Amino acid sequence: MNNAVSSTVEAAAIARTERLKLIAAAATTLVAWAGAYVAIGIAAHELSPAPFALARVGGGALALLLLLPFVRGASLRLPPRRDLLPLLAMAMFAFPIYHVALNAGQRVVSPGVASVLIATLPIFAAIIARVMLNERPGLRGWIGIAIAFGGVTLLVTLQNGSFELEPAALLVLVSALSGSGYMVLQRQLTRRYSGLQLTVWGMWLGALMLVPFAPELAREIQIASNDTLLALAYLCVLPTALAYLLWAYVLKMLPAAKATSLLYIVPPIAFGLAWLVTGAVPGVMDIVGSAIVLCGVALVQGTKR
Repeated sequence: MNNAVSSTVEAAAIARTERLKLIAAAATTLVAWAGAYVAIGIAAHELSPAPFALARVGGGALALLLLLPFVRGASLRLPPRRDLLPLLAMAMFAFPIYHVALNAGQRVVSPGVASVLIATLPIFAAIIARVMLNERPGLRGWIGIAIAFGGVTLLVTLQNGSFELEPAALLVLVSALSGSGYMVLQRQLTRRYSGLQLTVWGMWLGALMLVPFAPELAREIQIASNDTLLALAYLCVLPTALAYLLWAYVLKMLPAAKATSLLYIVPPIAFGLAWLVTGAVPGVMDIVGSAIVLCGVALVQGTKR
């Protein structure tokens, strides 16, 4: 009897520990990714978009490589030649195009609004999957897409109380579109590779594509302020390297749908962090447009495929 009670208590303690680890991993990841938009907004004013992308992706690739020995069961293997082109395309969408467009857009677009526009990534992924893979989002999915794009229209056109197209917001949407291409390609490659392997190879290949901007980066880093250097260090270590590893753990412990639903928390956190760090107060229409976008994304994400 005592052994049975002891085993039950021990099992409960283990379950509680695992639950706390999961909560800590998810919370750290969400805050890190939300904080990334604030850090980009700080550094983007001193670093050019492409050199900035090289600094973040290259630094993140190095940090990720240093963290790999501490990840249980992590293993890397050279991909076969037949996968090289898909991996290169995935890396190009995920890193050079995505980060250069986002860095350029966030010179003007606020961190909170940028995080909401990036949240449309599943919308674009659903459209690409419909065209390339003949996946049908269904009526609920199409309604969600329409609602999301209605909110996006508000965010990219309503400036200072009047309707005026904001080109910088379109750059952030280019980033979201690029990220959706990465999602679709990654989903095809996950049949042969783990998410961690794809992240590592994608990040290193993306960094190599950005190497031509190294001389310009070296010049800009020399005259960058301490705030920019601190923001860059944060971006390399937390949202670009550590958060990917923690998110892999979250996906392992939770069903994909439940884990993905947590990402809806990122924009509100980004708005809050931007207010705390930079004093940027979101406008009423920013909040309204963001809410509309997230409702549409939630509909699409909830569609059974």
